[in-house]
Amino acid sequence: MNETISFNLEFHSLCVLGLGVMMIAHLFLVYAGDTSKFAYLKRLMLFLPAYYGMLAFIIFSGILALAFNHFALNLSVVAMIIASILLIISGAKGFKALKKVRIFKDFSAFKLFMSKKIIFELVLLVAVWLLAKGF
Repeated sequence: MNETISFNLEFHSLCVLGLGVMMIAHLFLVYAGDTSKFAYLKRLMLFLPAYYGMLAFIIFSGILALAFNHFALNLSVVAMIIASILLIISGAKGFKALKKVRIFKDFSAFKLFMSKKIIFELVLLVAVWLLAKGF
């Protein structure tokens, strides 16, 4: 049982690191390439399932870790739950903006919104990670 718990916590931490890397890659994809081409939007839309799949891995492994700890809540667990909810809401708003940019072609406002969104998500991820590590 101890091996299962330690593996789950390592997997959870690895997925958090992976999501941080994917956030930086997402920020790069927002600014890379020619926005006048369809490939720009297609590239972003093809990246999002992997991005949100990683978020799903984090949430699932977090729920498993919570179950292993007999659903004991503390400040870091509550912060992780709130951060997960905020990341899902932020992702929905980002996808809505991506769908809107397909119609209205306002790429400068889209890039500004997405950069603010991704930086917010990255700061949130780092803040919760630091809180969980005990800083």
